[in-house]
Amino acid sequence: MTKWRLRYYGDPVLRKKSEPIEEITDEVKELARFMIDYIDNNQGIGLAAVQVGVPIRLFILRDYIPSEEGQWGVSDPKVFINPKIVWKSEEVEADTEGCMSLPKLTVGPIERPIQVKVEALDLDGNTFIDEREGINARVSFHENDHLNGVLHIDRLPPDVRKRIESDLRAIKKKYQ
Repeated sequence: MTKWRLRYYGDPVLRKKSEPIEEITDEVKELARFMIDYIDNNQGIGLAAVQVGVPIRLFILRDYIPSEEGQWGVSDPKVFINPKIVWKSEEVEADTEGCMSLPKLTVGPIERPIQVKVEALDLDGNTFIDEREGINARVSFHENDHLNGVLHIDRLPPDVRKRIESDLRAIKKKYQ
């Protein structure tokens, strides 16, 4: 049995503010590899460490890449340690979002800036700045929210949030 598992809506760890990573240990690297394997085996695009029960400031993601044929591919995985949003566009876009911790619940509208610059460390401890736009910016904001105990459903308009309350109760009950 693995030491990590996906946490679902209702698990209190999802509401914890994640702690900075002081040292990139072998366990942090092992966790990142586990998270990459997890999204690859479960049709995910991003995952925050807190979603597997570890409230540290780490998320991984893959970029969506459009092809000339109109299909979508994904990039190699990227690991973000202690990410900080250093710039975001004033222009926003409303769209739907889903989350592995809230299965089969894609909801919106959720407004997010359409561009972002994220500064973070990689697994070797090197600082990098990642510039993202469109859906890839949206994924960055979504995963960064997890590090602060915020779920995408918290960003829904009140009337939409009210309409999905029974779905949320069902998820909580199923995964307790």
